[in-house]
Amino acid sequence: MMLVFEILPSSARHKAAQELILPTTVEKIVSGGQTGVDRAALDMAIVAGIACGGWCPLGRKAEDGPLPLHYPLTETESGDYVVRTEWNVRDSDGTLILAGRPLTGGTALTERLAKRQQRPCRVAFPYSDRDVASVAEWLATNRIRTVNIAGPRESQQPGIYAAAVAFLGQLFSDT
Repeated sequence: MMLVFEILPSSARHKAAQELILPTTVEKIVSGGQTGVDRAALDMAIVAGIACGGWCPLGRKAEDGPLPLHYPLTETESGDYVVRTEWNVRDSDGTLILAGRPLTGGTALTERLAKRQQRPCRVAFPYSDRDVASVAEWLATNRIRTVNIAGPRESQQPGIYAAAVAFLGQLFSDT
């Protein structure tokens, strides 16, 4: 899968990355590495020079094959997606879910796990910019330093990767 920024000339990529500014409280983005929202979050962090990481299933399992090594994720002891989801929620200060409602599958599980672990959780609609300001406020209000960013995989919602990249780009440049 091509990064959105890979289609830009090198100088434009550098300029775009410099313009991405995180909310002052956020220091790290974690995600599970699945296609779609997870991958968009990691790609945005890498391009912008933001610390990133998280847990992925044993074997770096993802729907498009093993997760490339340039993603700095640590493998769990299990190939089960539930374990990595639980650990990413546990190891973050809050979870941002980019998806439409109703949540399904692993995305719904992420929200349940955040509630069970009593972690702040915010669901935002990534296909418009209407939630950007409220998400920035949520991050600051909850003093989230490490944010777990999750959502549907690309096969479940074609186009979610591009929507998440656009949303996160706005979020990190507007705050």
